[in-house]
Amino acid sequence: MITPNPKSAAPAIEPRGKAIGTIHQDTLPIFMPEAVLEQVLEYSERDPLHELGGFLIGGLHLEGREFVEVRHFAPAKDARSRAASLTFTHETWSNLRRDLEQRFPNEVVVGWQHTHPNLGVFLSAYDVFLHRHFFGESWQIAMVVDPQRQEFGFFQWRHGEIVDCGVYVGESRK
Repeated sequence: MITPNPKSAAPAIEPRGKAIGTIHQDTLPIFMPEAVLEQVLEYSERDPLHELGGFLIGGLHLEGREFVEVRHFAPAKDARSRAASLTFTHETWSNLRRDLEQRFPNEVVVGWQHTHPNLGVFLSAYDVFLHRHFFGESWQIAMVVDPQRQEFGFFQWRHGEIVDCGVYVGESRK
């Protein structure tokens, strides 16, 4: 299990920006720079007929106001993509570990992203299973994009349940 590094090299910032979706006051706020959101959305449109996915990488800020920050997006390499399913293979997880070591050495996986082409934004029973077993930390999030309907949404842990939530999107303060 990947754990957050409270001594992240990134400077502490406040999760400010445009709030998209419902921000729950009793959960950790999520901040995503606009450039990272655009990267995820562009990647999601590469194949509007098959599910695609990737990993949200960043940090958990524990000093001052606590929040989750998504600073990078890493597409899932060697995943099996079908019209209504996505499977992270052993190779996918190995590639993720290698990316963390080489490209993002001071970062952690704060969540994951996948698409639901023309199905809408929700977490299926299988998505919930994946989130519980591979992204089970209270601060880990999920993002779903429907590239055909041009919709996206976020999900986070709240009182032991996975619920839809909002995110702050703004300019990076690095």
